[in-house]
Amino acid sequence: MNRRNSLQWIIVFSILVISGFAYLSNQFIFSNVSKNKLETAQKNWNRKNISHYRLTINYSSPNNCQQEVEIKDDKIISVKQNTCISIPPSTVTELFKQIEAIADAKECGPNGCACDGTLGVDADYNPQFGYPLRVTTRLQPQKRWLYFNSLSDIYPGKPCTLIGFVNQEITVSKFTPI
Repeated sequence: MNRRNSLQWIIVFSILVISGFAYLSNQFIFSNVSKNKLETAQKNWNRKNISHYRLTINYSSPNNCQQEVEIKDDKIISVKQNTCISIPPSTVTELFKQIEAIADAKECGPNGCACDGTLGVDADYNPQFGYPLRVTTRLQPQKRWLYFNSLSDIYPGKPCTLIGFVNQEITVSKFTPI
């Protein structure tokens, strides 16, 4: 019987070590990849020192709209087109800030981290200038397990609500340095 207890403790300890490794690798290795891409793109953008440009941005659901703006010295000086009712026009610097704010994966979905997981961002950058080409914000339900302390919010009779979140994609369809 004593040998069986030892085996059980070894199994439990092994599971905890593997879980800890999975958690740490997710937090440090995989999240650093997107942060490194962001930092590299920002450095590329800053190195180009483009102070005057035109930008056309398309927003997918729930808005499905387009903005065409002219930017000088990081300020919007002209709005050529704006079919987005609730979204203010953005500069490249503001797009970088939006990506950075979500990249830390500390913001939860509308139903909480235990129900939805955190918000995540995938971004692609222009290799020549460094500006964001595509930014996709989505829920990361695969990270719900990281919030064990929040599970008590679900199981004592409080089910997850049906507040929805629609993944949003921002695409820079045109960029013209002036």
